[in-house]
Amino acid sequence: MDQMNPSANQSQLRDKGILLESGEIYRDKINLISGAVTAPLVEMLWTFSGNDKCTMDRISALFTHLYEKGHEAEMMAVLRILFDVSGLQFPEDIELLGVHPAARQYFLFSFLLDMKDCIMDFSDEPVENKENDYEQN
Repeated sequence: MDQMNPSANQSQLRDKGILLESGEIYRDKINLISGAVTAPLVEMLWTFSGNDKCTMDRISALFTHLYEKGHEAEMMAVLRILFDVSGLQFPEDIELLGVHPAARQYFLFSFLLDMKDCIMDFSDEPVENKENDYEQN
């Protein structure tokens, strides 16, 4: 994606409804993209961590720190790594958002909020006790 010229990126962003003809980003579309990609990633990380809320809080704290310090490129790199280790394909839409500064910033902001919501949802779910399931059968 980064090898494409800026006008091609702008065109793709417009075609996907991320960028309006006025040049403004369409926040609702970016929110939808964030919601669609965040939940599966957080679910995989939650599973791989053994449902460990502390691990998830550390990941969230890392992203928050990077965002607050303006390290968006590093945040995108960590996000790509997490997709890779989770066995999930890095979404093309995130790749495209990454080349437009305003779209990238708003996506990362939305991602942080969505990630915190997902972590809270997973933390609130009761953990199934597999041993009890086997004993009852």
